[in-house]
Amino acid sequence: MRNYFSAECFKAFRRKYFYIALAVCLAGEGLLLWSYWFTYSRGNVHISFQSTAIELLLMLSFGLYATILLGDVVFSDQYKWGTLKNEVSYGVSRSVIYLGKLLAAGLLSVVACGVMMGFYLAGCWVLFPHGAGDGLFFQMLGYCLAGALPLWISALAVIMACFFNIRSSTVGTLLAVGILMVLSNIIQILGLLVNDVFLKIYEYMPTVIVDNLKNMAFDWSYVGRAWLVGAVWTVGAVAVGLMGFHRSEIR
Repeated sequence: MRNYFSAECFKAFRRKYFYIALAVCLAGEGLLLWSYWFTYSRGNVHISFQSTAIELLLMLSFGLYATILLGDVVFSDQYKWGTLKNEVSYGVSRSVIYLGKLLAAGLLSVVACGVMMGFYLAGCWVLFPHGAGDGLFFQMLGYCLAGALPLWISALAVIMACFFNIRSSTVGTLLAVGILMVLSNIIQILGLLVNDVFLKIYEYMPTVIVDNLKNMAFDWSYVGRAWLVGAVWTVGAVAVGLMGFHRSEIR
């Protein structure tokens, strides 16, 4: 398992696709920083480290959808190129293949998240004035990350389940988007039109919890809910994905 995981990480970190996508995201952050600096340099006294860095809390949902790209970097159209069939034919356990790629995608996600957050925070720290609220912001950031982390993991588990069990990466991506984004909207509509019980279910959807974290400041019971929901989605997605992969015929 360790050797397979190391090999998957080595391949993933060598793919140009990952660095191109990361560069595009960093360029977007750079543009946002420049726009804030431009208004600050023109005399906007309301621009500060806290007022700019707080944008990170508004982009937590981006982490859910970024897992689609990062999962794709690791899986890399293996059905299309026939490389997954080669791995199985060489005698590598399907469980090792599945979990090894999932863990590699997780590590890739942690690195990408660290780089992007570090770049933006460093830019805000250097470019803009500081105030008494900086400490409160870092506490809030820690709170939101504590709640978002298990939900990001669950999103990655859903992505990998789709990639492993659907031969077309395009269809797998669309299904993952449907599960992560569209499903919660459908449940909300059902709650409004059919029965209130669907609204209760809606409150436990990963996208809804991630969006609400910033509004539930320091309510650690809500972070507990995030971990519970994340665990259920992660275990469920891994179980379904692994079961389907074991039963599928690889051509």
